[in-house]
Amino acid sequence: MKSLLKVLLFPIVYLAWDLFVRSELIVLYSPLQRGFYLLSAINSLLFYFIVLIVLKRIKHRKVIYFSLLSFIAAYFVASIAGSFIFFYFNGFFPNFYTYEYFKNEPVSAMVLLRDTIKLQDAVIFFLAFIGVASGIHFSSALVSARRNRLRWIGLSFFVLFSSLVVMIKRYDQCLTVDSNFSAAILRHAIDYRPQRVFNGQGLGFRTPVHLPPSHEKRDYNVLVVVFESLRKQDLPAYGYSRQTTPELEKFRTEHRNEFHVFKHPYAASSTTMLAVPAILTGMAPYQPVEDFYSQPFLWDFAKMLNYRTFFLSSHSMKWYHFDRFYSRQKPEKYWYKEKSGKPFFNDLGINDVHTVNELCKTIKPLDSRSFFGVVQFNATHYPYNVPKKFKRWKGRFVDEYDNSILYQDFLLGKLFRTMKSNGLLENTVVIFVSDHGESLKDHNNIGHVDSYYSEAISVPLMMYIPERIAKEKNMQQLKKNTVRNVCTIDIAPTIIDILGLTKDKSVKKYMQVYEGYDLFSKVPEYRSIITMNNNEVAKFWVGLSVIRGDYHYVHRVNVVPNREEVYNLRKDPEELKNINPTISASKRKWLQEALFEHAACNKYMKRN
Repeated sequence: MKSLLKVLLFPIVYLAWDLFVRSELIVLYSPLQRGFYLLSAINSLLFYFIVLIVLKRIKHRKVIYFSLLSFIAAYFVASIAGSFIFFYFNGFFPNFYTYEYFKNEPVSAMVLLRDTIKLQDAVIFFLAFIGVASGIHFSSALVSARRNRLRWIGLSFFVLFSSLVVMIKRYDQCLTVDSNFSAAILRHAIDYRPQRVFNGQGLGFRTPVHLPPSHEKRDYNVLVVVFESLRKQDLPAYGYSRQTTPELEKFRTEHRNEFHVFKHPYAASSTTMLAVPAILTGMAPYQPVEDFYSQPFLWDFAKMLNYRTFFLSSHSMKWYHFDRFYSRQKPEKYWYKEKSGKPFFNDLGINDVHTVNELCKTIKPLDSRSFFGVVQFNATHYPYNVPKKFKRWKGRFVDEYDNSILYQDFLLGKLFRTMKSNGLLENTVVIFVSDHGESLKDHNNIGHVDSYYSEAISVPLMMYIPERIAKEKNMQQLKKNTVRNVCTIDIAPTIIDILGLTKDKSVKKYMQVYEGYDLFSKVPEYRSIITMNNNEVAKFWVGLSVIRGDYHYVHRVNVVPNREEVYNLRKDPEELKNINPTISASKRKWLQEALFEHAACNKYMKRN
């Protein structure tokens, strides 16, 4: 009996801890979900006994024995500790699509791990590895290694584990973390395709669009600045107490009458794969994939007017296969991480200082043509690396994040000075926007892909419109829209208005496809803004989000059980109180209306 207790000590402690961590969740599981949890716990025990028996049988082969022991110990530490740490930071366990990211974007995933794991983490993992390896070593000496026992335990494990692999996509949040890890890895191995088909695994090739040249010309420039993972909550322009953007605030003060801050902007998606295309093409994630791959880019409209066009990005274009997405429809100048020759800095990007230097060279007057450009920054991407002198705040995630905003703002200051010295401030429209926001332990989450809460989808949207250009636009309506709910898909139709192409016949057919609004025209007070990471292109199984009026409806499918949440954004901007249980059925139906208008949304609404 004592020997059995010694053998079972490790799995008992582990399963007890697993049950404790999910104690508040498991009471909400359905009977079927609890059944899968029980099966996964049995699966964990069977696998543990198989390991002990196999080790006992090969104990005389020292090299093979210790190699296998080391591998198994590393597996347990990585799958169990890694999963619980992930849960601590994100509020849910790694799911099938979490591991899919590692499969499809291995370089990016490794860079993130490299920048995330500190020396103390490595020491803790090593000590855990030694402890687990020692425990398994001593336990293996206490079990019986009879062949019949191994055969029946192995057969039972095979049958049980196979059922978990088949159902992993639906029940990954219900399984013990080691079973979840193993089943997800095996399912990905079974589904592996040497020639990757772009079905939720990255961006594909677009259908080229050919817009006829216009005989008209414009004597002003347009620059669209796209930030990465920048949430509006950490900017003084949106009421933040820290001075994270002194250069931007100085610019805003100096051009008070020409600088416009939209109070309630939201991202169309919280994954870069869909969020950046939403800005550059105006396509919402829930629209048909044919439209997603065939709408013109912003610079295509500028080409009609013989603008000098460019797209400069700090990002690697191999990320999510943006290289394919842009390959058939490039601006005149196309510059990015691979072309820069610069080293990685913050995930798969380069230090923004190189991009700003390239931008300052590019916007200098080279000929009689005006320029239209997009620049994409990376400074505020995790893990928020900055030069030492910009580390003003220390201690928390939000401190590191704010330091990265401060560094990015310093680089914006260089852009503003270059524009001023080259006489560009009088004839250049500048739009500032972010692809999505960022969670910094808000709602028990870090990052953005797995969250639709306000911090992950609230983005800055600001416009600098010089006085002489503003005279030609409906500025009265634009100012009214600064207090309305707006979205990143509004930028494309707004750009068309800025370029004066709204009446062009060849442009109108593309404008009819937009779900967004021209911000120089009336934006409905109760429009529905849908945020979505799940479609035919990207398959981050998160759910849906709708903002309408003062309310934010979130339908989460990346937690078990799936749940609906509703927040009043004006009364509760931090979304601390879920009022879904108290709102009327008619109010909930009103919030959900837009979701049932789009086929891409329906299956997520029906998911249990």
